[in-house]
Amino acid sequence: MKMKKLFLSAALLLTSSAATAHDFWLAPSGFTASKPTAFGFQFKVGHKDDINHWSLTWDKIVALRAYSSSGVLDMASSIVPRTSLVPGLAKTPVLNDGTYVIGFESYHSVSVLGAEKFNDYASKEGLTAILNHRKERGQEQVAGSELYSRKAKSIVQVGKLLTDNATKAIGHTLEIVPTSHPYSLKDNTLTVKVLYKGRPLKGAKIDAIALGDSAETEQASKTNDNGEATFAFSKAGAVKINVVWGEPLVNNEKADFETYFSSLTFEVL
Repeated sequence: MKMKKLFLSAALLLTSSAATAHDFWLAPSGFTASKPTAFGFQFKVGHKDDINHWSLTWDKIVALRAYSSSGVLDMASSIVPRTSLVPGLAKTPVLNDGTYVIGFESYHSVSVLGAEKFNDYASKEGLTAILNHRKERGQEQVAGSELYSRKAKSIVQVGKLLTDNATKAIGHTLEIVPTSHPYSLKDNTLTVKVLYKGRPLKGAKIDAIALGDSAETEQASKTNDNGEATFAFSKAGAVKINVVWGEPLVNNEKADFETYFSSLTFEVL
């Protein structure tokens, strides 16, 4: 217990602002192409008007892969970590006609926030399991510590061949999966399913926000019994869908909770 308190005290000094700009996503150079092409990707973090390049370093990277209807391609060799000269980049090889899901996973990092900030953050993100755990144990006035990791997907399209891999899970711990192809939407409406450890996640807060200059209104919902939520888009443009989920940890010296941040980016045509 003493070791954990010392660890948390040190972490609090280093990461007290870690959860203030936690949305994370993949930003491709473009979402669609009419002919075979390579897509560049940047790694973004932030929210609304406070968006920055993520500090992409080798020690944070679990995997970066491209999933197609015919297989999986490891993109690790294409990664250029962030330096003072470049923001942190990756690039696919030339992709032929079809749909591609680009998936990224990070290792865990530690975040510690003071009680008030942690409660506010957990409440805004709808982390009910964490909030209930703290309330049941009378820990609402205690600093909150978490191990968190990031999962992100981006769907890009080459040519007119729409392949069904867009609607299949790729195995992320927390994952947003479209139930229909995002490049063939009916009435610009998309239903997504949130999976946590492979199972539908009920009651998770999930939001959709336009990227770039689009004036699309931000939307928020909670997943139903099947882990699903539906969004209707009135304008064309790039979109990010984001969800966060966490649960208590048992006998862990580093943190009290484990949290996952997951996003999906695509373009409404």
